[in-house]
Amino acid sequence: MSHDDQISNKSANRPFAERLETHISRRKVLAGGLGLAAGGKKRPNGKKSLMDFTPVSVAEGTGPWPTISDDYQFEVLIPWGEPLKPGGPAFSYPPTPADQAKQIGIGHDNMTFFPVRQGKFARGGNTHAVLAINHEFGRNNHVLDKSAPESLEDVRVSQHAHGVSVVELKKNKGKWNTVNSSHARRIHVNTPVTFSGPAAGHTLLQTANGNTPRGTVNNCSNGYTPWGTYLTCEENFNGYFGATNNENTWVASEAQQRYGFSESGFGYGWEKFDRRFDLSDLDYANEENRFGWVIEIDPFDAMQTPVKRTALGRIKHEGKRLR
Repeated sequence: MSHDDQISNKSANRPFAERLETHISRRKVLAGGLGLAAGGKKRPNGKKSLMDFTPVSVAEGTGPWPTISDDYQFEVLIPWGEPLKPGGPAFSYPPTPADQAKQIGIGHDNMTFFPVRQGKFARGGNTHAVLAINHEFGRNNHVLDKSAPESLEDVRVSQHAHGVSVVELKKNKGKWNTVNSSHARRIHVNTPVTFSGPAAGHTLLQTANGNTPRGTVNNCSNGYTPWGTYLTCEENFNGYFGATNNENTWVASEAQQRYGFSESGFGYGWEKFDRRFDLSDLDYANEENRFGWVIEIDPFDAMQTPVKRTALGRIKHEGKRLR
């Protein structure tokens, strides 16, 4: 998206990518790695090709539906609005907040496949798994069929379309399907969360309102732990906040400027109906500091409260490749 290329940190500090380029050339590393990985069919000139399939031309690869090589096949598994498990609310457009909270979110991004054996995490399996998947973003025009929310209910639909889905899958006769699972759940913008690490309990994570920390948004990069939990990362969290300036005039602090907070945000309009996201509402000052973290989720315990691990830092966690 366009805002991904914008710079909100206006400092004169040398970018990390530039520092890294000083020490290592990623292109050289990739060239060597690809050379080692090459092992496909030989070309007419006797050299091995890098991949063993018939490629799709650029002209054929455009359009609203995926076009892949005839050597492969694909199936749509968990599109936006699919029930988390069989028997859940069927997709209707636009969805209700309650239904969306029990359906797959929008804007699929990074994910992790957790193989299952006898109901537990077990490495190496490939026919039964719990999948944890990020839902990075969904514009109002897509989710609500309108450019801006008109009520708190509209905002809740948008909020519940973001976050993470945990869904259990099984492969039967070559086809994957969701199954009725006690592990299946949604973690969205209104899910209770907790904090651990050096920033837990800090005054900058407290609000005058005293509201319980909730939610995750703009989930982009991810990872997993050796003990079988999911790590999901909040990237452009700043864009979901705005300022109504109804009772108080908001002016961005230096810290807010560095993270890119603005009066209009990305245009989601949540601040108009949900005070948590109104930067000018003094009762919810510091709410924005509760976002931008790495969150640990246990995909095998639907009762676990997701934990924001502050020791891993607060940045816009992107899984982008370096040039």
